[in-house]
Amino acid sequence: KTLGRIAKNPRNPQFNHYLFESIAVLIRNVCSKDPSATVSFENLLFEPFNVVLQMGVEEFTPYVFQILSQLLEYRPKESGLGESYEQLFPPLMTAALWEKGKVPALARLLQAYLRQAGPSLVAHTQPILGIFQKLLASRQTEEHSFMVLNAAVSYFPPGHLNAHMATIFQLMFTRLRGHRTPKFVSLICNFFAIFIGNYGAEPFVQILNGVQPGMALMVVKDVWSNAIQANPPVQRTQ
Repeated sequence: KTLGRIAKNPRNPQFNHYLFESIAVLIRNVCSKDPSATVSFENLLFEPFNVVLQMGVEEFTPYVFQILSQLLEYRPKESGLGESYEQLFPPLMTAALWEKGKVPALARLLQAYLRQAGPSLVAHTQPILGIFQKLLASRQTEEHSFMVLNAAVSYFPPGHLNAHMATIFQLMFTRLRGHRTPKFVSLICNFFAIFIGNYGAEPFVQILNGVQPGMALMVVKDVWSNAIQANPPVQRTQ
């Protein structure tokens, strides 16, 4: 009830922040111990959250997306998405929604969707890759573009992205040529590792050499190897 009231008149930013922070802490403390409790929170929160999203309350939408992410992350895998999450997903694919202020929360939410039910979202492959491309184009959102892409590679069915990978690599290397920062090199090398972990080394080499003959060796020597030398992996001990 409180959330519904303040959504109509969000005049106190500090109170609003602490309200959503309290909800997030409560979800974490309860659902980390009992994931099935997510259903109770969803029943309580979906109605006021829908009010916030339908009214377009800009101050609240990032909070709503973050808490929805949290609920999906705790939701039991065998529960799938459920009708409410399924209905919410298509509007999330609207490019205009992905403005910079909402991107971190939306990227986490999309990642949570893919982790929970990647195979059921394959029909949305094109808009998801469109979001990746949009975020990749900006220094402010490039990190979130890889959150989306890494989740797609990890949670879509094996091989599902094969037909798109040459284009994806071309986009990344075009960005790399004009924007070779240590951060971007780290992001792209992390993606290489995730791709090989899910698809194997042979498809990695084949796709790169299909983009340009000899590119796989060039990438390993000039990008990946240099990145490892500049920032050697640290062995963690228990």
